[in-house]
Amino acid sequence: MMIRATISPYLRRSWRWLTLDGRLRAAQPWLFLLGPITLILALIAPYHGLFVIAYTYMLLVLTMYLWVRELGPRIQLHRRLLVEWAQVGDELEEHWELTNNARLPLLWLEIEDASTLPGYSGRRVAAASPGDQRNWTTQARCERRGVYTLGPLTASLSDPFGLFRYAWRKDSARQIVIYPPLVQLPALLVPQGQRGGLARADILQQHVTPSVGGLREYIQGDPPSHIHWPTVARTDKLMVKQFDQERAGALWIALDLYAGAYERTDERHIPARPTAEQPTGAVHSRHDNSVIFQRSAVDALPSGISKLDSPLELAIVLACSLAAQALAEGRAVGLLADDGRLRLVTPGRGPRQLWRILGALVDAQASGLQPLGQVIRQGHAARPGEVSGTALAVITPALDGAWLPALASWQRGRSGGAIALLVATRAAQAQPLEAQLATGGIAVQTFEVGTPLTLLNPPKPRATARISPLGKVIRA
Repeated sequence: MMIRATISPYLRRSWRWLTLDGRLRAAQPWLFLLGPITLILALIAPYHGLFVIAYTYMLLVLTMYLWVRELGPRIQLHRRLLVEWAQVGDELEEHWELTNNARLPLLWLEIEDASTLPGYSGRRVAAASPGDQRNWTTQARCERRGVYTLGPLTASLSDPFGLFRYAWRKDSARQIVIYPPLVQLPALLVPQGQRGGLARADILQQHVTPSVGGLREYIQGDPPSHIHWPTVARTDKLMVKQFDQERAGALWIALDLYAGAYERTDERHIPARPTAEQPTGAVHSRHDNSVIFQRSAVDALPSGISKLDSPLELAIVLACSLAAQALAEGRAVGLLADDGRLRLVTPGRGPRQLWRILGALVDAQASGLQPLGQVIRQGHAARPGEVSGTALAVITPALDGAWLPALASWQRGRSGGAIALLVATRAAQAQPLEAQLATGGIAVQTFEVGTPLTLLNPPKPRATARISPLGKVIRA
């Protein structure tokens, strides 16, 4: 027993040395029997040719083993991604570097990539001379928002006869976030709202905003941080700064992610060709405060144009773009949505708030179990102080109007106002609901699925290079 225990670790160490910790393996183990079988036949029926074949074959097997053993550990493969996030429509580039530090040529290296980004793969077969370094770039267009991984990858090489195979795996994977695109919205009649919970004029005057409207004399109780010291030094009087009041209150964006609302809009249609009275891409007004955008019949879209053929994607893009527009105007914007997981972003300002909203919707799906009306009621009940006097923007494909009572309860007793952005596969489907909203004084705009929309940040064209007749490199 003691001898067996001593031999076993030795065999394991020997096997690990021969196989380079399991990375070097025989491609077809049964091929190794050909040499011994030929040698046995040569001994049974002595024939000089069989001995030559047997020894030559066994020497070939040994040579190919040493070939792969020398080459495999000295191959280095690196991948480098310059960005960690992108938007739908951007071009993704990944740089690869292959280095052969061996004294033998790399005839082929098979690269298998397990990246989850749709339409992207690093799969490739490469070769390199002794001491050579090869570089290449893989590209893909980001077509779908979400959180994806690049990697892991598996690389393998073989000898010229394919007897042995050396393979290794890089388990490290890099995450990349593809955010929804931002589009240029038409002139929306977004309600201004009021700052909730603060009604006294003296409190409003002390509220700090980015804009200073003037100076006044110091009154007992004014914060010392509001004193304007340059004026004090010039006039010998305590003067404090007066801040301009907010032009508008916070804007809550309620995005409908109820699964039942999108099941009814998951149909495709082919729009009728525009007539002379209805030109392509025309905008039609309806009920004075609603706008319907008809689908363009142009097949090839120019650069900087996004065409959203999914009701869910259109709704999410509208929510993100509306948030970007309101934040650019200095508004405080919050998000309220539920797709089985509550996606709540409290109102805030600035670029960081936009990234919070984009991050909350980057992997949102139409899988919610609660209709939009219930989500609005829960948000209203849970945060009464924050929604007091605020404006509400509803984005939904639910054209049955079941959420109207919840919208009315949000507005009841408040002057915040509301707007509804409707998503429809055909504009005519939204006309009955438009009439109801117009009667209640609620601004409404309808967006038809498949409408070409101009990107707010179109992807920059890639620089190209060409060789002039005189041999000069010209970059465009």
